Amino acid sequence: MQGMSFAEKLTTGEEPDEWRTGTYYRCWMHRAHRHANPAHFGIRTKDYKLIFFYGRYWKDAGEVANIEGWGNRYDFETPPAWEFYDLRNDPHEMDNRYRDDRYHDVINELKADLLKLREELGEDDEIPEIQKLIDDNCKV
Repeated sequence: MQGMSFAEKLTTGEEPDEWRTGTYYRCWMHRAHRHANPAHFGIRTKDYKLIFFYGRYWKDAGEVANIEGWGNRYDFETPPAWEFYDLRNDPHEMDNRYRDDRYHDVINELKADLLKLREELGEDDEIPEIQKLIDDNCKV
C-alpha cells in the first residue's frame, strides 16, 4: 500500500514539506453486491474531488460467474462519465460541477495529477477496452 506517515501532522498540526496534495483511489468492483456503483477511479484533494467512471468490469464478464443472490451485474456496462465536486462549497457532494466553466482550469490540473498518480502507482489497465476508455476520456 502506498502512502506516508501522518504522525507529524497529528502531533504538530503542520504538514511536512513533502506532503501529498492529492490522493488516488480506485473502485474496480463494477455494479457488485447490489450497490450498483460503476467502476471508477479518482483523485481527492482538500478542496476538490474528481472521479472518472469507466463503467466496465475489470475482466471480461464472460470470465466471471455471477454469484446468485449477490446482485452482481458484471455484464452490465455504464457510459463513461466524470464527476467533479468543490468540497469547500459542497461538502456532501450533491452538485456535480464537471461542466461548470468556472472550474475548467482546476479540472484540467486534477486530470493531469490523476494521470501522473496512476503512472507513479503502476495503475495501467491490462484490459484493452478499459485502457481505450481511459485514453479517450482522460485527456487534459
